[in-house]
Amino acid sequence: MKFKHTKQIRRIGIIINFKSLVAIVLFFEFIRTGIIPKKFIILELIPFAILLISYILYFGRTGIWNFTHKSTDKLDEREIQLTNQSLRFSYSVFTVITLSLFMIYTLLEIQVNMVLVVSLLYLAHILPSYFISWTEKSTINEE
Repeated sequence: MKFKHTKQIRRIGIIINFKSLVAIVLFFEFIRTGIIPKKFIILELIPFAILLISYILYFGRTGIWNFTHKSTDKLDEREIQLTNQSLRFSYSVFTVITLSLFMIYTLLEIQVNMVLVVSLLYLAHILPSYFISWTEKSTINEE
């Protein structure tokens, strides 16, 4: 796969994607806990739209999402090493983020909700793509 964007633009895309995911969770929690009135729930669509657009532009169109979910039978040795490295890094980061969030929720006595669970599920699947997009210089072969 040939990256369509420079490393700097890919990094901006990753930051936008991650921040919009965090905004979705925080905005929902602020509404759920009453900090923001419930009538503003429609505004949740803004970070969701940003998340969707950034996913399409930086992960969907480049094929990096498909690359990180491809069978190892279809990868060469360098690509296998790259995906293994990205998975090892990603799930280490995911574990720290998830356990930290659960500790914060427990300490603040906040009930875990489906928005958080779905966001964590999305994060688990996109983190390897974040890693590869952030670190790779130019190309990955794609068939």
